This record gives sequence, C-alpha cells and structure tokens, in this order.
Amino acid sequence: MSKHHSFTNTVDQVLTHGVKKGILHLYTEDERLLPTRIQLNGKPVINFGSCSYLGLEFDERMRAAAKEAIDQYGTQFSESRAYVSVRMYRELELMMNELFDAYCIVTPTTTLGHIANVPVMVSDDDAVIMDHQLHNCVQTAVQLVKARGVPTELIRHNRLDILEERVQALRGRHTRIWYMADGIYSMYGDACPMDEIIRLLDRYPQLYFYTDDAHGMSVYGKNGRGFVLNNRRMHPKMVMATSLNKAFASGGGVLVFPEKEAARKVRTCGGPLLSSGPMQPSCLGAALVAARIHLSPEIYDMQSALQERLRFTREMLRRYGLPVFSEPEAAIFFIGVSLPRLGYNLIERMLRAGYYLNLAIFPTVPMKNSGIRFTITLLHSLSQIKEMIAILAEEFRQALQEEEMELEEIYKAFRRPLPVPVTEPATAGQPKLVAAGKAQRVNAFLYSSISELDADRWNRLFANSGAFDHASLLLLEQAFKHHPQPESQWDFDYLVVADNDNNTVLACCCTTTRWKDDMLSPATASRKIEIKRAADPYYLTTRVLSAGTLLTEGEHVCIDFRHPDWKEALLAFIDMLYRLQEKNEAETIVLRDFHHIHPELDDLLIENGFFRISMPDKHDIAVQFTDPETYLRFLPSKARNQLRSSVLRHEAVFTKQHYGQATNKKQVEEWYQLYLQVKDRGLELNTFALPESLFYQLSADASWDKLELRLPGRADGPVAILFSYTGGGHYIPSIIGIDYTCNKVFNIYRQTLYQAILHAAELGRKKIRLGFTAGMEKKKLGACAIACYAYVHSPDGYNMQVVENEL
Repeated sequence: MSKHHSFTNTVDQVLTHGVKKGILHLYTEDERLLPTRIQLNGKPVINFGSCSYLGLEFDERMRAAAKEAIDQYGTQFSESRAYVSVRMYRELELMMNELFDAYCIVTPTTTLGHIANVPVMVSDDDAVIMDHQLHNCVQTAVQLVKARGVPTELIRHNRLDILEERVQALRGRHTRIWYMADGIYSMYGDACPMDEIIRLLDRYPQLYFYTDDAHGMSVYGKNGRGFVLNNRRMHPKMVMATSLNKAFASGGGVLVFPEKEAARKVRTCGGPLLSSGPMQPSCLGAALVAARIHLSPEIYDMQSALQERLRFTREMLRRYGLPVFSEPEAAIFFIGVSLPRLGYNLIERMLRAGYYLNLAIFPTVPMKNSGIRFTITLLHSLSQIKEMIAILAEEFRQALQEEEMELEEIYKAFRRPLPVPVTEPATAGQPKLVAAGKAQRVNAFLYSSISELDADRWNRLFANSGAFDHASLLLLEQAFKHHPQPESQWDFDYLVVADNDNNTVLACCCTTTRWKDDMLSPATASRKIEIKRAADPYYLTTRVLSAGTLLTEGEHVCIDFRHPDWKEALLAFIDMLYRLQEKNEAETIVLRDFHHIHPELDDLLIENGFFRISMPDKHDIAVQFTDPETYLRFLPSKARNQLRSSVLRHEAVFTKQHYGQATNKKQVEEWYQLYLQVKDRGLELNTFALPESLFYQLSADASWDKLELRLPGRADGPVAILFSYTGGGHYIPSIIGIDYTCNKVFNIYRQTLYQAILHAAELGRKKIRLGFTAGMEKKKLGACAIACYAYVHSPDGYNMQVVENEL
C-alpha cells in the first residue's frame, strides 16, 4: 500500500459508493420490529441479514428479563469492573464456566474482550501468526502487542502447511507462537481446520491457539458452546473469545480459558476491564435467560430446527443452480457474483422484490470475489426461504443478462470449475477481435507489438503524454520482451477499442512483469522486506498487468470522453484486461497514471472490481525561459537563493557532456554502476534494478539524451549520468546515476537536474517531465507537483495485507 494512500481511503471510497447506491448504511423505519420483517427505504422487506441464528431476541423470556433488570438496576451501572460489578455479572460468569466447562470472563463486547485479552496473553518474547482472513477485531487487538515489538505476520487462509513451516522457523527464538484464526469465518461461512490445529498443538510445545468463534456460538456443540469446542474439550494451549451478540442474542462477549490463573490475570490486567464501562443490566438480564436455555435440553431442539432449515436452504440452492461458495454446515450462505457491479445490481433487485440480503464486498472479501451473503435463522419459515431463493435465482439470471456477464466468469473468479463444461470457440490471427460491447457499437482489438500499429495514429493519441510514443515503445520491447531474468522480462500488449467507423475510443499500452509489493511503501517497510529478499529475491513480489511500463510516467490510458460510447469502450477494455490477466498469469492489474478524478470513470471502475489509490506526485516544469538568466528569474526568490548557494557556486568545477550515443563499452559500464548507487539507496520507489543491457540500447539511441558530469582530476570516471527522452516534444529525464561519495560536497543530484533543465530550454522543449520521487528537490528547481492516481484490481489482496503488516 502506498505511503501516499491508506487502507482507510480505499475502504471509504468503496463503501461510500455503496452508500450512494442506497444499499449500505441503511436504517430501519419501523415503529416496532417484527421477527423477520423490516422496513427499508419506505418498503417492507424480509430480513435475510441477521446473525441472530436462533432468533432469541424475540423470545418473551429474554425480553421480560431485560425489562426486569432495568426495573431492578436501572438503565446502566456505570462503574469500572476493577471496582464494582453488578451482582448479575458473577452469576453469568459462573453459568458460562459451566456452559464451556472452562474459566470465563464476560466482557461488554467481543472487540473489547480481545483488546483486554491479547495484550495480557501475548508476552514480549512471543510471536503472532494470523490467518489473513482473521476478523478485524482480533487484528486490531494484535496491533497493541505489535507496538511493543512482538513480531507479527500473516499467512494464507487455512494454510496449516505454511503455519507448520513458520512454527519450525520461529520456535528457537520465541517462548510461544500464537496462531490466531476464526472458528467460523463471517463472509463465506467456512471454518478453521480444528482437528489439524489440535494435532499441531500437540506436536509443537511452543504453539498456542487463539480463536474467535462468534459465528459458531450457540449453533454448534454441547450447550451451544460453538464450532471450536464442538465434540472436543478446551485444549490446554488454547484461548477462545466468542460473542453473545449473535445467536446468544443478549449483547456482550465471553473470554474462555483452559486454566483459572490466565482468567484471573486478564480479569485483573486487561485494559478495558480496568477502565471501560461494563455490560449493562438489561443485557445481563437477557444473558442470564439465554444461558439457562443453553444449559437446558431446549438448546438441542433449537439447533436441530436450525439445521433442518439449513439443509432445506442447501437443497433449494442446489435445485436452482446458483453459484454457492459457502461451506455446507454454516448458517451463512454466499452466492458469488465476482464483480461488484453485478452485486449492486442484484441487491437492488432483491430490495425491490421485498428481500434484504447483504452485499459482500471489499474489504471483507477480495474485489473480484464479491458476493451476495445471506443468513438463515430459526425465525425464517421454510416457505420464506423457498420463495426468497426462487426469486433470487430469477433476479440473478436477469442481472447477469443486464450486466452482460456469464456464469463461467464467476466460477473462474473464484477459481472453481464450472459445473457444466463450456466449449470456447477457437480464435486465430492478429489483431484479434477479443470482445464486443453492448449492441456491437464498439470493438476491442489486442496487439502484441507496437510494430503492428500505425505509428502516426498512435503518436497522435499519445502526443506529449510521456516516453511511450511509437519509437520509444519499440526500443523498450527490444530491451525487455525476451529478457532472461523474470523481473526484467516484460510482456507487451496493446489494447485498442474503436467504434464501427474505426474511430479510436480508447487505447492503452500494457506490460506484465514482476513488481515488488512494497514499491510505493515507506522506506522503513522496504528496508525490513529487503532483508528477507537477500535470501529470497522474489519475496513479496507479484506479477502485475499494468498500464504503461515501470520506466514510463504519464496518462497511459487514452480515453475519448467526448465519444458517446466511451463507457461501453471502457467495459470492453476491462473485459480484455481480465482476459489478459489470466493469459499472462498476472495476480494484479494497475491502471496508472490519472491526473484527476473523473467521477463517472471512478464509479465504473469501482463497480468492475477496481479501487483508486493515490500515487506519488509527479513533477513538471513548464519551460518559460531560454537561458540561465531567464531561468533564475523564473524561480521564486527563496529557490533562486538556494540554487545560487548549492548549485551555481559549484557549476564551474564540473565538465558536462551530452551524448547522442555512447563512445565505448567502458563508458556504459561506468554509467550503469552510477545508476546502481542510486538504485541501492532509492527505496522511495522500490523496484527491481533495470538490466545493464537496457543501458547499451539507450546509449545507442539518439532520441535519448545522455548527460554526463565529471569532476576534473578525478580518475574514477563520471560522477553523474542522466538519461532523458527527447522525442515527442517534451524533455523527460528518466534514469539517473550518481556517485554518492561526492554528492554531499557538490550537490550532484541538484546540479544534474539543473543542467538538464538548461539543456531542455536549449532544445526548445516546452515541458520538462521530472517524474516521481524527490519532490522537495524538484520543487526547489521550479517544478510543479501534480497529483496522480491509479486504479488497482487485486483479486487476492494477501500480499497487500502482508506489506501493510510490515508498516
């Protein structure tokens, strides 16, 4: 994740779009709630979004107990539990001890329970390994121990083979290694592999297990103690938290311990148990009744009745052939839709039809694994379930048709085989007609080399956009297309969408290669990650399908927004990108660099599985000068003074030379070594080093200006080299190399840019594009910062989470 962007920005963008669509942040409008019906947006709907799986919130015993507790104790008892707790607390905790056959602490919420529990249970010499789908409330608590210096890391979902490898690697350095996972995961309803976890706990003395079983509580096990403890006792190296706010229906949470001393210590030292407010009387009153129900045979009748509804639901879903990706035993059902736009469409349709279901979207699921999530409770009748699924199946069919999507796309996004095989028609020849838009008003074409496109037409589309005109791209293809090193092997693809009169509506050059996942992260994170890359060079790297190349900057996606069919062209373009992503085995798609936010484009990309991030600012100079004197007058007075003191006073000691072509091999080798000095220090934009072979090709190309600086009398060769692209009307410095042993005294970096600026003016260029990074230095030379944005499609999101964890 970029240091110029935060996870919060992405969540805000995606969820705000759902709010604008009228399907998120809703409020019920009922004067009085009924068991399964609520009113939303002026319309009564049947609620299939409740996590109160046993429907106990409408149990008259629970309601009466809550009212009676208010009558006896008031609406609240406002004292910290470190001082005084209302009597019902002790009674409830004793009942919980019996229910779980373990030692329990009741907390105001499950989240506060984790915040109390994790910092006490995890010591400074421990380590924490989290399943990357671990619930956010646990991950929030883990941040408290991470701040103390406890090592934390993420592993892929339910990959116990990776867990075992990490335990073996860490056990010699840490007293305890905590594996943290959910019992039942809240989106897909899948479960942690408890039998395998127990075997690992028994095998490795250092391994401990911390789990949140909120969605398993009441639904499974003896006394409704949950999925994790279903048909098994509390393991002596396990700590569990669970919720009283779902099927238990009272509010609050419970921490469960295998031994009394751990419970005592958390009760004494856990932060929220020292200073936060307690669970209030009405909730405690309801919880006592719920506990009595759980300790009676009645709980088994409820579990059995719920399982009957779940079996019926699964059969109905099977009968209608909906793409179900949830686990067979859970009360949570997940219908895959892949792209958010299909999910928005379907939720809106179901609301109009009188049913409320949840939209599962980023960040709770990956962007391209969006889905329709619904839950089944004891309050639902079989007829309600049957009617809802029948309507869902029909609305699903119509939404697919309206969004021009195929069922096969959904299964492919979830990496599952399509139940019924589909035969694809063969295609051949170049250019390939790979997609057609609605009503066939636009056609999308794919080319594998810039040589297949007309140079004049391409250059008109991307005039003055950057160093990716026809000639420059041809050189880059020659340098990278068949390079033996994986990080320097770039696949080139050219996407063009035209209308039926062959007018170009959209065009883009794309490359697929391996990126470092921390490319835009703070240098502090990259330094930590680079230590691990010393042993594994491709650690936290991803194959990325990107607009443009890692060597170019500018608006790589050309869209004619004046064309009436630009939106259709964009959808055809996105469809091509997804096909290319699969063909090129890319994990992520990045569309860059947009210089402003176009609201309609923004919405369309979000609905099709992308989210927007802020890139580093780029820096341009509009050339309004012709020589050094007019350039000095162009600068603000403070920058002018800084230039005189740090650059101009040293200018005379340098000899400078501009080369159209390098003179010999030794010179190129010297230039490359200077570049590596910058690369080894430059973690602000952390990429793989460019290959030396590229420097030979650039050095032989006259459209690339090579500015070399030397210090007379210094036998070690040049002290600076700057490669700048001069084609296309702009002057574009792209690659710099510096001898850092001289930089502190002579300010070589700023001197080199200064000489490049003067040369651009001599050549009559109207704009100098100084690119990303080193913004303060470039502003001192008169550059203007321009905001840049990118749109990212990351189906998995795992590597992004790992990098975020390093921050």
